[in-house]
Amino acid sequence: MCGLCGLLGEDVHWSDPLGDGLPRRRERLRRISAINRVLAPLRLKVEDFQGTAYLLLGATGRQELASGLDQLWSLAESMAGRAADPLDPALLQSLESAS
Repeated sequence: MCGLCGLLGEDVHWSDPLGDGLPRRRERLRRISAINRVLAPLRLKVEDFQGTAYLLLGATGRQELASGLDQLWSLAESMAGRAADPLDPALLQSLESAS
């Protein structure tokens, strides 16, 4: 996909906030930052890909593109080789202590 398509055609996802004061691009970067805090214990990282997809990076150099959060989460579990529970009490405690 060319960069222009990424700038013009970002689809609205059900998880996008309604009426948030932040521009969509800035909100996307904020979301990616939060996702990275959740995926850090799995040794995974997410980057923005042209404003339309997520690039999931594994600790071994493996990369996958995900078009939405549901696909991203599925790929993250596949890369990690285990289930990833965002409501895991240990994870929630570590996120709370970090903030």
